[in-house]
Amino acid sequence: MRFHKQLIHTLILVLACLLNASCGSHLSDGIGIETAEISINQATHLFQDEKKPAANVEILFTYITDNKDERMRDSLNHILVEKTFGEKYRQIPAEEAPAKYAADYAETYRHDLESAYLEDEQTTDSDVVSSWYSYEESIQSAVERYQKNTLLVYRVNQYAYTGGVHGMHGTYYTNIDLHTLRVIKLSDLFKAGYEEPLTKLICEQLMKDVKAESLEELEEQGFGPLEEITPTENFVIYADAIEFLYNVYEIAPYAYGAVSVVLPYETLKPLLNTDYLIIKKQL
Repeated sequence: MRFHKQLIHTLILVLACLLNASCGSHLSDGIGIETAEISINQATHLFQDEKKPAANVEILFTYITDNKDERMRDSLNHILVEKTFGEKYRQIPAEEAPAKYAADYAETYRHDLESAYLEDEQTTDSDVVSSWYSYEESIQSAVERYQKNTLLVYRVNQYAYTGGVHGMHGTYYTNIDLHTLRVIKLSDLFKAGYEEPLTKLICEQLMKDVKAESLEELEEQGFGPLEEITPTENFVIYADAIEFLYNVYEIAPYAYGAVSVVLPYETLKPLLNTDYLIIKKQL
């Protein structure tokens, strides 16, 4: 019976998503790629009782609808689904993935918390208990940059609150090589042995950005430990620079928020793998 209820709930969500999907063009570098958006706004109450705490899920998922190359479209959407919702959703069609994720989130929330809620409800103030069990999750994705036949950069913004002082948020980028339909790694962009000199450039730029005179002063301002400030795979390939984005707590305290380090190609040139087509297209 529980399975049938969950199946019906999932089908309703899928239908709602399809009705709310809106098609449009994302323009970058003067050229567009056809995309659509699926929007979900869902509240799941414990015990399906509106007087009980709830988990609120908001999803705005962008996927590719361009039909000029079906192989490229489908390959890209597999990547976009995985990067937005996780590896287990990779093979689910893009049109169905948001509803499936929302349904799974709702089921997990109720399964994991209902028993604990009943225990706490007997011993703790109701307002306090409500705050403990009121969850939020927000996922928003978009095409950050599109360079025809060359590059697609995809951005996912996430926020999750599961009780406590504050929620956790992060922005995650995926750069996709449109020739190979593979996710681009730093090892594709840079020559062998890039790690140490690139780390030095990132630290030097970070020092300039926060007006630190030395690495020691950088650490005194809350960054580090220094050995943990290394090149991140969370980066964006722009026309004139590469941005490295460190989310909260990765290299600095929560109060700093996300830390962005932008290095122009002129600075990076000695380290770049200029044989790689993506790099050739930017220089």
